[in-house]
Amino acid sequence: MPEKKKDNRARTWTFIVYPESVPNNWRELLDSYHIPWVESPLHDKDVNPDGTIKKPHWHVILMFDGKKSYEQIKEITDSLNAPVPQKTANPKGLVRYLIHMDNPEKYQYSREDIVCHSGAEVEQYFQLSSASRLQILKEMIIFIKDSRFENYLDFLAYCIENGEDEWLDIAVNHNTLALSKVIDSVYQKNHPKTPQTDYKQTVVAKAKEMARQGTSQRVIADTLGISPATVNRYLKK
Repeated sequence: MPEKKKDNRARTWTFIVYPESVPNNWRELLDSYHIPWVESPLHDKDVNPDGTIKKPHWHVILMFDGKKSYEQIKEITDSLNAPVPQKTANPKGLVRYLIHMDNPEKYQYSREDIVCHSGAEVEQYFQLSSASRLQILKEMIIFIKDSRFENYLDFLAYCIENGEDEWLDIAVNHNTLALSKVIDSVYQKNHPKTPQTDYKQTVVAKAKEMARQGTSQRVIADTLGISPATVNRYLKK
């Protein structure tokens, strides 16, 4: 039985572009292929093992609907004077690597500096895992408690004004009810309701004080919002 030929094609390919060797219009050249592609921030703070700064470069990701061969992609990289391309089976990890999101030992580039071209979409690759979302939710609950937030809108405004986009996403799209309950609980804790027994004692005391001042039971009832029979009962206590 003949050996099955290995498929070296892939839907996602990546390569590096160096500012000093790439054509000035390299972005327009890539756009002309009408391929969804992603451009990293300029990596100008990467460090070699010996501590020296690496040559500034961009990472580029090409995203195809169908599989493409190495030869097809190399035609593109050759037109840009770029190093040879590499295929990837993990587009999520590759997109997140554009800013070293999962590599805290490396310089952290800004997510806002990732540029999507020709309809490429990467937002889904930055969504939090369930475990990460739970950890952040715990942090939010502690923050709400310690900061004594008593209003849900005030908390959302805080997230917006302070750039807490992950908190805002969790508060609006994932755990709205839970966080609303937490904030309600903080409010109730800071503004405890008067127990019914204390309220009744207060009304009884007011009724007796008004009676000592010569106020009629009808006026006392109207003033305190209770029936004359209740006033009569309170005055006998």
